[in-house]
Amino acid sequence: MTTKPLHLDVNQQIECAHTLASRFYIDPAILEIEKDKIFRRTWQLVGTLDHSCGEINGVKKTISDPETFFTTDVAGEPLLVVRDKAGILRAFSNVCRHRAGPIALGSGCKNVMRCQYHGWTYTLDGQLIGTPDVEGVEFFDRSTMGMFPVRLETWEKFIFVNFDQHTEPLSSILGKIPEQVHGFQFEGLQFAGRRDYIINCNWKVYVDNYLEGYHIPIAHPGLMREIDYAHYRTDTYRHYSQQFAPIRALKEEDTTLRFYAPGAGLQQALYFWIFPNLMLNIYPDNISTNVIVPLSTDKTLTIFEWFFHDVDQSKTREQIDKAIAFSDEVQLEDILLCENVQRGLYSSTYDRGRYSVRRENGVHHFHMLLSEFLGKEASSGK
Repeated sequence: MTTKPLHLDVNQQIECAHTLASRFYIDPAILEIEKDKIFRRTWQLVGTLDHSCGEINGVKKTISDPETFFTTDVAGEPLLVVRDKAGILRAFSNVCRHRAGPIALGSGCKNVMRCQYHGWTYTLDGQLIGTPDVEGVEFFDRSTMGMFPVRLETWEKFIFVNFDQHTEPLSSILGKIPEQVHGFQFEGLQFAGRRDYIINCNWKVYVDNYLEGYHIPIAHPGLMREIDYAHYRTDTYRHYSQQFAPIRALKEEDTTLRFYAPGAGLQQALYFWIFPNLMLNIYPDNISTNVIVPLSTDKTLTIFEWFFHDVDQSKTREQIDKAIAFSDEVQLEDILLCENVQRGLYSSTYDRGRYSVRRENGVHHFHMLLSEFLGKEASSGK
């Protein structure tokens, strides 16, 4: 498939720029172009190294164990992640080379992968080794019909894939993030919880909202009590941005129950956004990820996952419940905002707005990256 470049007409200088035209949020054809030019050409978070893969003889297995697998989806592309017998982690298209059936379903532990449609069988390194009842087929070469490989890289406990074989490595996209989070202890992090939300808005509406703190004083009273808004800022980098939200100093006369109180260790909330659809939220005692998945032009899935240390301890469990409840409070407030904005984008009275130079540089940065990726002359194919 070949897609023509799109021109978003966003001025590089935020002081002179107008926001995206409303058609980029409401035209179904735009989303298909975005899937091709953005989601299939960027690093996508698909899981963690402790992703559960079931049990063998009562022993729990994760994707860190040999001969395990799990399946997922990236922008409509079925995906299979496997750990082979030698311990190598790999990713493949979860589409059989025979007639497009699923090679695997769910997750589990296997030493070969057998298509769920006609039983074509593949090794965990992708070779086609079993093809029932294909006698008489001329010019058939199994060596050319293995599973289609997808690039896979990891950072800390997180697994990323990219369908573009020629894109920059993950480390280039992450840039200085590993240095910027050095105050947080990644070792020993455990999965603590997940929440899925379906929101009636375009995926970019949700990302726009995340990338600015401009609305916090109006829309998030609970969050406003936690942070020092006067010193809230957004720093932009090549493929990501960082929102810096200092935790507000606790005054003697402040009797409000605080979610976070200053103490030892990391002393601010670090909000990273990695183009196009990953949020990495780092707090003094936990990390949460938020993956934004477009379901349709005006429907978006947001997947929140939390990671803590010592998740089995009762004290930690209390903190996990507090963190999820606090996040849910903020999320419900954001859902209302985003759905109202989506309705407004369909209005005949609105087309484009302007950016707050001080508060919306992160949004402008996002729109410039959209313009870069959507404006490329490119084609995709297998």
